[in-house]
Amino acid sequence: MHSSAYPNLKLATLVLAINTALLMSVSAQAASESSTDTDLEKQLGYEPSTTLEKIVVVAENEKADGPVQGIAASTVSSTTGADESILKSPQSVTVVGQQEMESIGADDMIGTIQYSSGINEMDGQEKDATGSIIRGFVTLNEYRDGQKYNDNAFEGSQEVYGLERIEVVKGPNSVLDGAMTPGGVVNAISKRPYFTDGYEVNAEVGSFNHKKVSTDINQLLTDDIAVRFVGLYQDSDTFINFIPDDKVYIAPSLTWQAGDDTTLTLQADYEHIKAKYAKPLPLEGTVLKSPNGKIARDTFQGVPEFDDLDRTRYTLGYEIKHNLQPNLNIKHNLRLIKNDMDLFRTGLYRQPVEEDTKMYRRYLDKRFNATDILTGSISANYDWSANSNIDNTTLIELDYLDSMFKSDTYGGTANNINIFNPDHSLDEIGKDFEPTGSWIDTTKQLGINLQNKLTYNDTFVVSTGVRHDEVELGMGDYETGKIEETMDYSATTGRFGVAYLMNNGLAPYAGYSQSFEPKPGKDRAGNLYKPVKGEQYEVGVRYQPEGSDTLLTGSIYRIDQTDVLVDDPNNAEGEYFSIQLGEVRSQGVELEAKTQIGENANLIAAYAYTDARTTKASPLYPEDEGKRTNNVPYNRFSLWGDYRFTEFGLPDLTVGAGVRYKGSTVAGRGRVVDVPSYTLVDAMAKYDWSNNLTLSLNVKNLFDKEYVNCGFGCNYGEPRNVVGKVTYKW
Repeated sequence: MHSSAYPNLKLATLVLAINTALLMSVSAQAASESSTDTDLEKQLGYEPSTTLEKIVVVAENEKADGPVQGIAASTVSSTTGADESILKSPQSVTVVGQQEMESIGADDMIGTIQYSSGINEMDGQEKDATGSIIRGFVTLNEYRDGQKYNDNAFEGSQEVYGLERIEVVKGPNSVLDGAMTPGGVVNAISKRPYFTDGYEVNAEVGSFNHKKVSTDINQLLTDDIAVRFVGLYQDSDTFINFIPDDKVYIAPSLTWQAGDDTTLTLQADYEHIKAKYAKPLPLEGTVLKSPNGKIARDTFQGVPEFDDLDRTRYTLGYEIKHNLQPNLNIKHNLRLIKNDMDLFRTGLYRQPVEEDTKMYRRYLDKRFNATDILTGSISANYDWSANSNIDNTTLIELDYLDSMFKSDTYGGTANNINIFNPDHSLDEIGKDFEPTGSWIDTTKQLGINLQNKLTYNDTFVVSTGVRHDEVELGMGDYETGKIEETMDYSATTGRFGVAYLMNNGLAPYAGYSQSFEPKPGKDRAGNLYKPVKGEQYEVGVRYQPEGSDTLLTGSIYRIDQTDVLVDDPNNAEGEYFSIQLGEVRSQGVELEAKTQIGENANLIAAYAYTDARTTKASPLYPEDEGKRTNNVPYNRFSLWGDYRFTEFGLPDLTVGAGVRYKGSTVAGRGRVVDVPSYTLVDAMAKYDWSNNLTLSLNVKNLFDKEYVNCGFGCNYGEPRNVVGKVTYKW
């Protein structure tokens, strides 16, 4: 890889390798010395309170890298990179745990957060797609255990059965994650071994010929070593004709408690997806009236024998935690990700054939993509006191990202199609495919961040953070594999916030945070584009009484994105230069509640008012100023409740229901159209047949509401989907 223009990046891998060797040495030493050290400490009457504990699923104290204890999380790691009380965070964050995922029947990433505030789905309906819209900004990248997990939208989403919890930090978070959009970040926490035996197998069937078996096995090999195996096999169709949703997922992991002060966790996973890509449908016939009627929601616009999506992903990584002192611990992570995808897809041109509004021209697209990602970090977390009233937690972290995305693409032709009444027996494709582009994109990012959390008298919390990043973007030739051009960027971002912890569990907070996002390319004068900037102002309040399974959150925010690329008004015909005059603003209110009511009921409620729009556009398109962001409603509301019928003599029966409302949105490029609001109802029932066996039924879109999500094109939402499941645990 070419990195002569960026010598600092050459050192990153060496630094991480040296740290790994040092930590492994420390681990071995800890294993041999731990018993002696422990005996001496006991003789002196001193036992460190910060000694690493073995993670137990039913642990009394919740860990941010473990399961949520109940419906409402009390700890979070995605805001600082280390465990902290959610009440101390000066930034809004939503945590979804296993109990919530299972209750609402979530089977993909966007499904897990549909009962959360401020988050909207993208316009596509691909089961393997990644991306969401957070606080009005598109967020394509997902993270796993605090590290970047994918490089672009084509690399697919994460398997939710392999996850312990999902944390969504809302608003800019570059001080922790480096380059990103200002909407926020989705960080998934993977399942890892715990120190007791536990076994689970599941079998489910459902709508669209859905069949799936899965298992989650945790085994204690010795007192110090535990292993876990998570796997599933799925054979399924979808509501769109000819599109399958087949996958295999395998995720083994091992944790070694190497003495009282050191823990090593090894993780790997393999995933294979077979599907097809659902390109957007026209506005006419979906949200706009057409003389030909409506396009059916199961319509497949492609060529069944041509279209295909075949993706394979492998990951391998480790995490080492070590306590150097009772109040000083270090953590080191390293993960390698390899993602290969062959994508054959058919798309429609935006306008119908001129002489017949039923017929649309089609184009074919072949993509051969490959992505390699290496991420690593090392951090030190130090707890110290200035005096008896002031406690500090200081964290310093160095992280590194090295990713390469290779794409080889070809274009072809297909016969026109009557999208209102497709006849796939007439499908024909051209014999010749022309190359449309072959390239390599590389990203290297080296960042160092320093954070401090000061707590005064256990009530007043001041959080500060600063980070500096050096980023190198490269572009190269697919055939030769050589990087032909590199572009160097640097950015310093910060965060500041305060929170006040009251004895009754009330915690008002206020915060400011920044983000940056490099954009490759040069302007008319040959200058590199500056990184796009984002900043957020937020005030809010949380309520979580000690010992309760309740978390209530309310927040008001404003995000400004500046230096956005827009068309250069001096462009002549055939020129595509940009200038950085664009500005986007999103502001709104979010309310969220998760609570256990009594011993038998749970409630999840969320509301968001979001006003996201372009505040400054290219002089070429002054009409764009004031235009709302596509697919972002002013109002979104959701409510979920479930109840266990203990009071009625049926303690084994649980019934739940939910409602999701999405207000009207706008869509289109150039021509703006209104997309109607919709309301969906979900339901579930669960019966504990015995201590080990559970039967459950989840129904999404109970009343089979027909609805559409639109960005620049439109996709129908999923019809009624019924899934029955049998779970056996022992």
